[in-house]
Amino acid sequence: MRRDADRGTSARGDADRAVSETVSFVLVFALVVASVGTVYAVGVAELEAARDAERVENAQRAFDVLADNLGDLTEGVPSRGTEVKLADATLRSVDDASMNVTVDPGGGAAPTHWEYALRPIVYDVEAGGQIRLSNGAVLRDSDRGTAAVVRGPPLVVDDDHVQLTLLKQEHIGPTSTGGSQTVRIRTAATRSRLFYDNESVVHDTVRVNVTSPYTDAWARQYESVGFACTEVSEPTPSTSGTVSCTRSDVDRVTVVWLRVSTTFE
Repeated sequence: MRRDADRGTSARGDADRAVSETVSFVLVFALVVASVGTVYAVGVAELEAARDAERVENAQRAFDVLADNLGDLTEGVPSRGTEVKLADATLRSVDDASMNVTVDPGGGAAPTHWEYALRPIVYDVEAGGQIRLSNGAVLRDSDRGTAAVVRGPPLVVDDDHVQLTLLKQEHIGPTSTGGSQTVRIRTAATRSRLFYDNESVVHDTVRVNVTSPYTDAWARQYESVGFACTEVSEPTPSTSGTVSCTRSDVDRVTVVWLRVSTTFE
């Protein structure tokens, strides 16, 4: 009888251990599944965000090179090519920005006025955000809707002199391309022309009006070099706005004009 009792006790112990091991396995398995799910839900999103941010950084560096090449065109180089890696992005030429410049010499003389389309080159990131080249400046817009001029236009401002270089961009061929390939942006220019160069005892007033989806960014850029800016109209999701920036009491004003063509290859 004692041996039977011992066998019963042993069987119950083995059963308890089996149940305990099963419960432990289920708990560990559930913990592993929960951990993998958490890592996937949080980690993958973080990795994708980091990847998209790096793509925007790379695009900005490429557009800095593109702006440098435009600077070479103003110095007389006939053409330049800049390679841009798209990485699931879209590169396009848009018609949502323009600029007009007025120089008023004062003293009763008639003001001189120029108006032209900017035709920016835009790099759109699939997940949100944008880099654009407009009038030689590089602008960066995040997916949060904030934009900044990360590289200023070809503008020289000191105590008594303002020099404006006006870059009229014209695009040739297809206006957009997308995917993950490398695209070469070919830029070519006519010889730069001196449109205006006046030095007078009568102080000039220079007014620059920019129509763009990013009026705040342009206003901050011109205010940083001594212009006073006011917003004429606010941009909306479907239309551009206009900002007007003025600098008075300028002894000398120089305006250089350059026509630039862009092509996607």
